Amino acid sequence: MKKVGFIGLGTMGLPMAKHLIDTGYETFVVSRSRGPIEEAISYGAKEAKTPKQLMETCDIVMTCLPVPKTIEDVYEGEDGLIAGASPGKVVIDHSTVDRQTNERVQALLREKGTGFMDAPVSGGPMGAVAGSLTIMCGGEEQTFMLAEPVMKSYGAYIVHVGPIGSGTVIKLLNNMLIGVHQAALAECYVMAEKAGVDPAIAYDLIQKSAGFSKSMDWAVDAILDREFDARFSINLLDKDIGLALELANEINMPLDMVKLGAEKVALAKEKYGHQDVSAIVRPLEEKTGVILKRHTKEK
Repeated sequence: MKKVGFIGLGTMGLPMAKHLIDTGYETFVVSRSRGPIEEAISYGAKEAKTPKQLMETCDIVMTCLPVPKTIEDVYEGEDGLIAGASPGKVVIDHSTVDRQTNERVQALLREKGTGFMDAPVSGGPMGAVAGSLTIMCGGEEQTFMLAEPVMKSYGAYIVHVGPIGSGTVIKLLNNMLIGVHQAALAECYVMAEKAGVDPAIAYDLIQKSAGFSKSMDWAVDAILDREFDARFSINLLDKDIGLALELANEINMPLDMVKLGAEKVALAKEKYGHQDVSAIVRPLEEKTGVILKRHTKEK
């Protein structure tokens, strides 16, 4: 399979598409924004006019879209992916949505003889650029076997979790933990400052101790350097935690700690929704009158 398609050229999708080109795939793209399209074309991609045309042209199509409604817009309708689907082709969705969306899309594509897999990714824009993403895949084994060689263009750890929707469940578990971790680390480092300890030194020591979480590597330097441009926005995290809480209600699972984290995320969203998840610290800074900044140049 040499012709591939990619829809959704955001901070994740564009570098992923570039890796496909670097690997040698003839890559076709569709996006709502001209800037990313032009950049992809200049890198070697070809533009399709509609998702339907992309699907008709390519053997495997990948999507990386922000919300469930965007999935509906891209997949369904007379110019959507499903309209261009045919037997033997494969669609891989790297979006973070919900199991019901995964199941509905799979059913619609199955009617066309097209394989489908939910395959959310983790690693952020840095992982997308490096080609080192973790990819959690739900779907049929045969579909996974066809898709895995293509995903190796941008993924370093690719796991077939189980049936359709399984990858989505793992991604929602991961992102609900991000909300809890970000809220907790905000309190940790604001407390360090209030207690008279350099937060950068606290970070250095906690990195080597049992209280460390990978979320600290994402957030603490950004907070201390006041760099809140979105790599993964609070708006998107709020969406993902909402999906996790919906899943919890569906399966009658109490999520007391996650609900507390969700409250902190929602509070930060009111003013800082388009900023990076590390900006979850900002409402706490305002409440305490403590602004975290780097005291020393090195940790």
